[in-house]
Amino acid sequence: MNAADTGGAAAGQYPDLFSLGRTAQAAARAATDGRGFFACWRRLLATGLSQGPASAASAFVEEADCAGQYAAAVAAGANTFIATSLPALIEATRHGLRGLLRLPLPAEEPVPQQERRLSQLADQVRAGLVLDGVVPTPAQDCLGLATLLFVARCRLGLAGVPHVLVDLDRLGPKLGQLALGFGADELCGPIVVERALRLGDNVGSHAITRAEAAQLLRGAGLRACERVAGGGLEEFAP
Repeated sequence: MNAADTGGAAAGQYPDLFSLGRTAQAAARAATDGRGFFACWRRLLATGLSQGPASAASAFVEEADCAGQYAAAVAAGANTFIATSLPALIEATRHGLRGLLRLPLPAEEPVPQQERRLSQLADQVRAGLVLDGVVPTPAQDCLGLATLLFVARCRLGLAGVPHVLVDLDRLGPKLGQLALGFGADELCGPIVVERALRLGDNVGSHAITRAEAAQLLRGAGLRACERVAGGGLEEFAP
């Protein structure tokens, strides 16, 4: 295992990886009252088109697709904004959008620098920044263990942020499932009512069904709650 695999985390810093996971998972349960969250998502694109089921309860827009058109995004049905910068996050929440912040995980970022970055964000939240969740996002597909460590640091270092989200498009269901054991509490991405089998051209699909999402959350010891139209929550009954 090299430094890129661990995100620079020395073995002595976290001598028991599973202990770290349990600590972060306990913090997630405390922050969410033991609940885990998911929704059928629809993504609004810069072209004016959308990806995902038209009946999806949650519609989100990425900062790059929004291009500063917050009112237009709201008018198109968006209720969630995934920001990559704080100015865009602040403006989106002013327009009534649920604000999430995508936190990049560079391959070679030293752990002290990573922790300073999270500490600065925590200070801004304590100072009044409205932030409903963070979305840890690795720069490379090979950063599996580093991603799990980063998810745990996000949960433990950002106590004032309610949610740590798993982006299934970026992480995939397998790594996403592990992230739920390291402090994540919400699944976002291609969650659908029904999906095709992962065969042939569909072998690389990251889509999961609502029932599969609920199963992943329950496997992490969380009560599965679905975000429904109008911003409500319903405990998912299989």
